Amino acid sequence: MMTLEQKIQQLNMLGSEFLGIPVSAISTVALICIMATMGLRLKLDDFRRVFAAPKLIGLGLALQLLLLPATAMALVLMFQPAPIVGIGIIILSCCPGGAPSNFFTYLAKGNVALSISLTAISGVVVVFSLPLLVNLGLHILGGEAANIALPLIETMLRIFVLVIAPVVVGMVLAYKWPAFANLIAPLVTAVSFAALLLTVAILFVDAAPLLPEIFAMSWQVVIRLNVFTMALSYWLIKALQFSEYNARTLCIETGVQDYLLAIVIALVILRKPELIAAPTLYLFTVYVTVFSFIAWCRYVKPPPPQHVMQLPCN
Repeated sequence: MMTLEQKIQQLNMLGSEFLGIPVSAISTVALICIMATMGLRLKLDDFRRVFAAPKLIGLGLALQLLLLPATAMALVLMFQPAPIVGIGIIILSCCPGGAPSNFFTYLAKGNVALSISLTAISGVVVVFSLPLLVNLGLHILGGEAANIALPLIETMLRIFVLVIAPVVVGMVLAYKWPAFANLIAPLVTAVSFAALLLTVAILFVDAAPLLPEIFAMSWQVVIRLNVFTMALSYWLIKALQFSEYNARTLCIETGVQDYLLAIVIALVILRKPELIAAPTLYLFTVYVTVFSFIAWCRYVKPPPPQHVMQLPCN
């Protein structure tokens, strides 16, 4: 009887194409366009805010870059899922949320400026943190995971090209030629959204026959990771007496991982499509939990009036 890993390998997702274009290339374009879109909307002030609220920014980065990977590792060790699930979860937990978290924070009436600042800073830090944390996690996990490792320099260079470079290009365009940047921003956004949907659709269609099995093997770790880290982040920020706006923001920032970056790492860098099993389930889980949280923020516990673009220190 074939294992789930063998079944996914048999699907040959690396060979999946749309109009002759490999899914790995489509996912890469989607990631680059999303980061370029973010760059078109970023300003240097988004980085300077780190000095305006260093404790809050530092806490947010700790939740994203330390709490999530540590929680993922604890859950994987506790529930001992199939190796492809455990490895996929570890990779995903090291990919801090990207531009979608800014939009979700806006919908939840959170601190949008804080969300944007965290996205900007974590996007720089991830170049170094991701390969180091992933390799550490795989080493701790042992077994089959110990035979997989991200090449440090190559991975850092790839993440730089995929994440940092498009953001820098977008920021330069917005600074030097703001009219042109405003003109192309809707187009780049549309292309990135279309490429993202196409990537998800191709992978969903390919993996559809195995989704029940993926769910059965992954749900205990995936759902617990998402719900626990979101809840812990929210109540920790409240316990530290930061504002409701900041609690909502860091809850979303901790709950929304960069699914697309995890997919690119699995498909493009490691060339192991079987590792997308857990991130695929996480994608569907996070939209349920995040939109439930947004509904709760808007209709069950509406905050007092405050401008969502401020970055208060409490």
